[in-house]
Amino acid sequence: MKQQLTSIASDAKSTAAGLTGFKSKFSQAVNQVQATIGGSAQGVDKDMIQTLQAAEKQLDAAIGALQQASQAASKFASSL
Repeated sequence: MKQQLTSIASDAKSTAAGLTGFKSKFSQAVNQVQATIGGSAQGVDKDMIQTLQAAEKQLDAAIGALQQASQAASKFASSL
């Protein structure tokens, strides 16, 4: 069980790191889209920007959850 928890902690940590890298690139792309169409008055453009911004927030939430899971699994594994 200790080995499984250690593996989960490691996998969660590396996945969070990968998502952090992706989120950086994703945020740059979102900013470029906003700069390009941000002044548009069309509703579909605003909807797309809002959708992309919501995805950014979900990435942040996923990264935080994975980091928390990694820490919890590591801590529990250490106690065994």
